Amino acid sequence: MKPDNHKWITLIDLLLYVILAGMVLYALLRPLHYTWQMSIVAGSAVIASVVIWTGGRPHAKPSLAREAVTKIVLLDDDGERVKEWYVKGETSVLIGKNTQSGEVDIDLSDSEYASLVSSEHAVLNRVGDQWFIEDAESHSGTGIRKAGRSDAKRLIVEEPVEIGPGDLIFIANTRLLVK
Repeated sequence: MKPDNHKWITLIDLLLYVILAGMVLYALLRPLHYTWQMSIVAGSAVIASVVIWTGGRPHAKPSLAREAVTKIVLLDDDGERVKEWYVKGETSVLIGKNTQSGEVDIDLSDSEYASLVSSEHAVLNRVGDQWFIEDAESHSGTGIRKAGRSDAKRLIVEEPVEIGPGDLIFIANTRLLVK
């Protein structure tokens, strides 16, 4: 919102408060029926309460500036970095194990739990600036623990889940950190 618009909105809010105060004073000082006077005061109080409760105007939700996903980091059991794959600029990244019949983008053949990793275990897809992960009908399953959370969620086959920096992907028992 432009600063000039903000000044006008504040001025309009102030004008509304003055009009409400004037309505209350008019109702109390003018000899009308008691019912009318109290109706005007009650109506003004309701309007003032709503304006104050909502802050006078709807607030836009602050846009969360998302960091771009740039790489996937393989972690060992101690949380140390073992290997990194840069994914910036990619649109689709296949996670699994290289075989004679095909290659993957993130090869976990050398990982500690390679025996639990399927040849085509999961896939990362980028749509615009957002990344999604899907389990590709793996045998051991794929999980995700969102950044700042302590619970992990097992993915449903071919159901995309959004990922972002700080998320931890579980390919069987192998941990991949999204950076």
